[in-house]
Amino acid sequence: MEFYDREEELALLEEFDRKRPSFIVLTGRRRVGKTAILRRLIEGKRALYLYVDDRKGREVQLSEFTAIARERLGLPDHTRFDTLSGLLRYLVEEAGDVIVAIDEFQRLQRTDPPLMTELQDIWDGRPKGSGAYLLASGSSMGMMRRVFLDTGAPLFKRADNIITVRPFTMAGAFEMMAGLGIKDLGERLDLFCLFGGMAYYYAMMERYGATSRREAMDRLVLDEMAPLRNEVRDVMVEEFGREHPTYFEILSALAQGKCTKKEIGDLTHVEATSLSPYLSDLIDLLGLVEHVVPATERRERTKKGRYRVKDSFFRFYFTFIYPNASLYEVGARDRLRGLIEEGWGAFRGRAFETAAIDSLRPSLVEEYPVVGPYWDRKGNELDLVAIDLGRKRMLVAEVKSTRLSRKEASRVLDEVRERAGIVPFEAERTDLGVVAVAVDGRAALEREGHRVWELGDLLAAGRGARPHEAQGRRD
Repeated sequence: MEFYDREEELALLEEFDRKRPSFIVLTGRRRVGKTAILRRLIEGKRALYLYVDDRKGREVQLSEFTAIARERLGLPDHTRFDTLSGLLRYLVEEAGDVIVAIDEFQRLQRTDPPLMTELQDIWDGRPKGSGAYLLASGSSMGMMRRVFLDTGAPLFKRADNIITVRPFTMAGAFEMMAGLGIKDLGERLDLFCLFGGMAYYYAMMERYGATSRREAMDRLVLDEMAPLRNEVRDVMVEEFGREHPTYFEILSALAQGKCTKKEIGDLTHVEATSLSPYLSDLIDLLGLVEHVVPATERRERTKKGRYRVKDSFFRFYFTFIYPNASLYEVGARDRLRGLIEEGWGAFRGRAFETAAIDSLRPSLVEEYPVVGPYWDRKGNELDLVAIDLGRKRMLVAEVKSTRLSRKEASRVLDEVRERAGIVPFEAERTDLGVVAVAVDGRAALEREGHRVWELGDLLAAGRGARPHEAQGRRD
């Protein structure tokens, strides 16, 4: 599969390559594409790529890494190191210009516990002329935080920069699918609602020859030997160990539409007052969940916030697979497929609504500093509300995941007009809008003063959103 849209991340990594010695942390969710970035960076360079496999014993891993060092650096066949820290000391102090990319770095905390403190000593004592460029990549964001970010952590403040790689935007995912030969925009949208912006899943589609949502579901998820069959469980077990069933309960409740702590607590064995740490883990460590507040509310003050599953594949899994685990395990694929097809329209609608707002927000905030959904305690909801307090202007829009005829679009706008009054904001001007996959008679609606966005507009807007986040260089 081709390499897509990570130029900014690579440029930043190349910059630190020129500023050796450097120590960079690359983190982000499993499957987001960190390994592809590492491999592109080291391509054609004097570099070692070391993958930490915690199923292997410490001696086996050391032997494997030593063999890679001998091959890549041209060391004599008899070269041996007593410990992994000995190998790293050699690479930092004596090996000259070399990139050392350690993938799933956080696993070393389990396989070789003393190494983190030893690496701190090695890095602090590196010679002035060291040409080493250390790259520590990890998908267990909780463990990476405990190694690099927590006060008192063994490698606290040792990294020059910590780059968090984010999933691709909808525009980026559509570009990947175009590269796979998927031309139909509706099919791409369905696949994005299934897999979101996780690059690995599209690479698996290519490997298994899947070019549609149904083929992707069958070959990658539902078949007995499907590669993503245990994907959700593997991610949760690696991050949370024996506590993972509790997180399953919470995600299942969220997928069922339980969006407040009280509602989640009523459906799980965790009391509402004890949910905060679990929800924080799902939000901050894995990025699977988000906390959303009405557009008119201040996040730090409101009690009207809602929790919802943010990740597309996890949302799919906990909407369709987890509640039907018996069907899944016995291989009743036809019945399970039928349930998915019955619920797909509603699932796609919710996913498209979130993707549409995420795509439009960067451009809308230039006109309206406050952008988001709105709801009240009476059950009234609006998909998109944008507010400019200074100019007392407001935009209210509805999102539809289908193609709308002119008549349908007009009816949607009439409904929006009627419901705009529920927003507690006295606007001197209120614009109405509609977002859809396509809108017939768009030009006429816009001449009437309405705002209209189609799928192509969302993709164009999303191309400006960067899927990574970086912390500044340490003092």
